[in-house]
Amino acid sequence: MMATMTTHHNFEVIPGTEIMQADGTAKKTLIPVPSSDPRDPLNWSRKWKLMVMASQWLFTWISVTNALSLAPMFPIIGAEFKLDDNQLALLVGITIITLGFANFFIVPLSNIFGRRAISLVFSVLITLTCVWQALASSHRSLLAARAVNGLVCATSETIPVQMIADVFFLHERGLWTGVYFAGYFLGAFLGPIMSGTIAARHGWRSFFWLETALAGLSIILIAVTFPETKYHRDHRAHISAPLQNPNTEKSSLDALTPTVKGRPSRAQFMPFRNPDPHWKMFIVRDIWTPIKIFFNPIILWAGLMLAGPADIVLFFNITESPVLAAPPYLFKPDAVGYTNFAFTIGALIGLVTAGPFSDWVAARATRKNGGVREPEMRLPALWFYVFTTLLCLILGSLGYQRQWHWGHIVVWGYGLGGLSVTTVPTIAIAYAIDCYKPISGEIMIVATVCKNLIGFSFSYWVFDLAASSKNGWITPAMVIFAFTAAPALFTIPLYYGLGKRIRRWTKDSDVHRMEDII
Repeated sequence: MMATMTTHHNFEVIPGTEIMQADGTAKKTLIPVPSSDPRDPLNWSRKWKLMVMASQWLFTWISVTNALSLAPMFPIIGAEFKLDDNQLALLVGITIITLGFANFFIVPLSNIFGRRAISLVFSVLITLTCVWQALASSHRSLLAARAVNGLVCATSETIPVQMIADVFFLHERGLWTGVYFAGYFLGAFLGPIMSGTIAARHGWRSFFWLETALAGLSIILIAVTFPETKYHRDHRAHISAPLQNPNTEKSSLDALTPTVKGRPSRAQFMPFRNPDPHWKMFIVRDIWTPIKIFFNPIILWAGLMLAGPADIVLFFNITESPVLAAPPYLFKPDAVGYTNFAFTIGALIGLVTAGPFSDWVAARATRKNGGVREPEMRLPALWFYVFTTLLCLILGSLGYQRQWHWGHIVVWGYGLGGLSVTTVPTIAIAYAIDCYKPISGEIMIVATVCKNLIGFSFSYWVFDLAASSKNGWITPAMVIFAFTAAPALFTIPLYYGLGKRIRRWTKDSDVHRMEDII
């Protein structure tokens, strides 16, 4: 059915606009509508859903610690292979660029062969790349291993998001997407702590042997606790019913529960399945759709709002060893790794504040708007977090250049950086998904490509620009400042009418019907 535009008490209702309760809470419906099949993942018990989520959460955490934990080991690896700062940074950059673009083929593969099969195959490949990194005897070999590792670890950036869409209803996805991001960023922040400590005591190769064991554990986890979640249901055969039944006194919690109680079948635990008969369509759709929606201003803006804070953290990540291991700080690898606790603390604060704060801001605006919620109503929640994002970059780069006490660098640079990377992207991506709910996975692909493409470029120019500029570290930091501030300024016209105008222009787009075929 084509998306339509209606009116509600003189308000224009287009995709993204929601009619709410008087108190600003949603009149939720079960979307997607579950089938009557107990094997339907939407009908699985809470226990099974939580088990599947835990499996993918750990898989994500293990994959990210593998891919993004090299920085504290830079001095040791650089001394062994005689590498300069640019060559060391490229070991991170090559992983980041392959992480981003691999999802163009991982998404169609998971739609054709299933989430379980691709997760199993790629977890085996991740294990093999860990062995390769541990045994690398040259810079060229290690660089190749890092590139392949990025390709196979990219499953951590899309399959969990697809799984969430398979297993949870639309009104639940925001919460569980936040849980996924928690696993992702905790891997990015705790991984360097692990790598720095292990490398300082047992050598850098020992870290990759540990990652080999963890990756092997992920194979077992997926095999035992991750049944196939891809399930095709006939959306046209059902009519969604309101979750709130006016004829009963049941609570909202009871109303959110599907009527069919189910669990995975034995067939859903098979390691492989026959290719989906629509495989040709998936190849075309899953490759073409991210390219097409890349030019949608709202989706591109959300991708850049993810890229800015994420690449600020990357800036600090690839520079922490060159700065803190040098005079006047002279940190050893384990001490460099411990500074990542600041990222972790900031990230956790962001994770528990960004979602509730943006929901409160949107609900307050909804009440003032007569119970009609527009996606743009959550955008004012960004201003405080954008301010802290830009502040962390300014203070962190000044601390680097003027050699402030390391505590200032760690708190104002790293701590606020961790806060930024779990707040600004969370609100921006939530806004884009509010506008275009059926393509949440494709939105994440666009955001990941933006983040990783910009991040990859850092490995080429950050150190050279800092070395050649009279302002040192401040100059590359101000370039990153511009990358971050420009899309943040675009939030203003989005909030003051442009966002709804763009949604009106795209109201009949086929992206609003993408979820009909899974």
